[in-house]
Amino acid sequence: MTPLTVIILTKNEELFIDRCIRSVSWADEILVLDSGSTDRTREIAQALGAKVYEQPWLGWLDQRNRAIALATHDWVMMVDCDEIVTPELAASIQTAMSQAVDPRDGYSVNRRGDFYGILLPNESRPSKRQNYIRLFNRQYSGYDPARTVHEEIRFPGKAIPLEGLLLHWRAYVMDEYIPVFNRYATQEAEMLNQHGVRANALLIFLRPILRFLWCYFARGGIFLGTRGLIHAQLKATSEFIRYSKLWEMQQAQRVLHPPEEIYRPVSMGVPPARVSDRPPSLQQEGLHG
Repeated sequence: MTPLTVIILTKNEELFIDRCIRSVSWADEILVLDSGSTDRTREIAQALGAKVYEQPWLGWLDQRNRAIALATHDWVMMVDCDEIVTPELAASIQTAMSQAVDPRDGYSVNRRGDFYGILLPNESRPSKRQNYIRLFNRQYSGYDPARTVHEEIRFPGKAIPLEGLLLHWRAYVMDEYIPVFNRYATQEAEMLNQHGVRANALLIFLRPILRFLWCYFARGGIFLGTRGLIHAQLKATSEFIRYSKLWEMQQAQRVLHPPEEIYRPVSMGVPPARVSDRPPSLQQEGLHG
């Protein structure tokens, strides 16, 4: 069997790291790259047999590349700490690695997330799902340097889909969803700006609507009851925030103080006007302006 290293990035993930590592316990090497956990993440990972390294956070792209460089084997699989490799997916990976493999190929997975206790459909476009590579040979493939968020693997061969699900089960609540969407929106807007995408009113208006229609109708959110509606609205909101931030970067500057036509600052050191200097209408008793 071709040897394989499973790579997991962590920071304060003691709630999830145990189940993640156990789901890939069949791998030849499990490598955890931690970026400063203050909980029991590293301790749990080491107790389960993982090789644990520490690296201050470099950003998603550079952190992943650092972990890949530390791997013992050329074939690597990236798994997030809040993901679970199902037994079906594990069997598919082991089958693939037990056969003759072309190092130029990449293996794609079907990743599906949760929302308040239900499993969501995969909302990616078919072409995106086909090329959602998580298993690859580092000598021939690697992360696209232009993708600083939602990183993508570039590989010279063909994409081979693996059977079984990769579960992304985080159990977010609303107070967690909104900051996460907001944080990602900033990074996504920066990347769009670097790629020359220009924000305008039509884009800001249409993108959230199209995202909602895709999630709710095209991908079956309508069949998930209230959860499906809320999730589609959240995805639409994240789209709105992303393109609004892009517009802000390109066309709006932060204005700390109102312009003088709105508010003229009071000059310090100038004595206040006497009552006799005020207009007659303001000199009446009880009228103080």
